[in-house]
Amino acid sequence: MHNDFMAIRHGVPGHDNGTAILRARPARMIDGHVDGGYTGQYEVICPACGDDPNLSHHQVPRGLQKLRGPSESLASGLAAFELHIGLVDAAPATGAPT
Repeated sequence: MHNDFMAIRHGVPGHDNGTAILRARPARMIDGHVDGGYTGQYEVICPACGDDPNLSHHQVPRGLQKLRGPSESLASGLAAFELHIGLVDAAPATGAPT
């Protein structure tokens, strides 16, 4: 069981082995199936964090809703996905490039 205050961490080991996915956001989910097409947005789904891809955005706890997004473009969705699985550093770079 999940609560609304679960912590979603970025770069967590194990989330990059095929558990996390980036998908087109469905307009609606009925019994685990897409109904009505897609919204044009993207969302990160991570079963390792407790998310269930068969549930709609509104059926998962707030913490998972925050992880899911949505992202307004494929590029921003990929950036969120890469951040979650640890392919990029969440902290901004400091100092001038050399």
